[in-house]
Amino acid sequence: MPGEPHTRSAHRAKPEGGLAVLTRQALAGPALARQALARQGLTRQAPPQHRQARAARPAARAHAAPTQRSRRGPWRRATGRPQEAQRALQTLMSGLGAAIIVSIVGLSAFFIIADERHGFDDSAAPPAVSAAAIGSRELDARPLSQGEVFPQQEIRLVSGAAPYRVTMTHIDTDCPVATIGELGALLREHGCSQVVRAGLTAPFGGYQVTAGVFNLAEESGAALVADETGPLVENGRGSFAAMGGLASDPLAEPMAQVGWHPRGHFLLYCVIARPDGRLVADDDPYAERITADLIGRYLDETIIGNRAGQP
Repeated sequence: MPGEPHTRSAHRAKPEGGLAVLTRQALAGPALARQALARQGLTRQAPPQHRQARAARPAARAHAAPTQRSRRGPWRRATGRPQEAQRALQTLMSGLGAAIIVSIVGLSAFFIIADERHGFDDSAAPPAVSAAAIGSRELDARPLSQGEVFPQQEIRLVSGAAPYRVTMTHIDTDCPVATIGELGALLREHGCSQVVRAGLTAPFGGYQVTAGVFNLAEESGAALVADETGPLVENGRGSFAAMGGLASDPLAEPMAQVGWHPRGHFLLYCVIARPDGRLVADDDPYAERITADLIGRYLDETIIGNRAGQP
């Protein structure tokens, strides 16, 4: 609601096995066998030259193989572990990436569900309020009615909570009837054409409340009346009247607390009295709650807000 009501008051793996070591014993077996055969006179006949050439190639490869293994063996052992570590790191990073994505999706779902649990619903949101729509009675010519301002016998601001009980309603074209002292004349001066009000019983403390709306000609006039009401109330020269007799005259019986707030070309107000007739202090928590409920949430946001949102 624009403005506040006036009141009174976040190893690398160590290689195992070492290097492959080749010794002469690895090549000594065939040589010893040939020496034994030679000693026994059992040497083989040499094959033809073309076969010797063929045999020389595999023999050369056989002699070269140990050298190749001795060169490559350590390299393979030294790099096998880092390759495994690299694959493990890649797997870990992939897992972390997936976890981050899952976390983002989960958080999004959480906030959506939280919004739904808190009753967030675009279709149920209050209509966009156009200040120009209620800037003057010329633009907003439809008169107020009791059925518009107080359509039911209860005002329930929160589902399941105890309601404000409406005990009586009243509408009049004579605005001073709902005022005391000089306030009536001030309202008439700024084109007040009607007042709609109701007597209510608060759901806590048994506080008796009068709440209503004055219909003025212009937004500027409503703002001016709201500004000048403060000095009138403080100096005992004018105020809002209560309905039902209890604390009906805040001037003669200065135990009640009054609150008011302009919205467009309307002036919203309430008068709050204790059921025992004792003083309603400026810091009274019940009075503060009642003012916020009836002026802020009900009359301003709901009643005048709905009117402003209408074409």
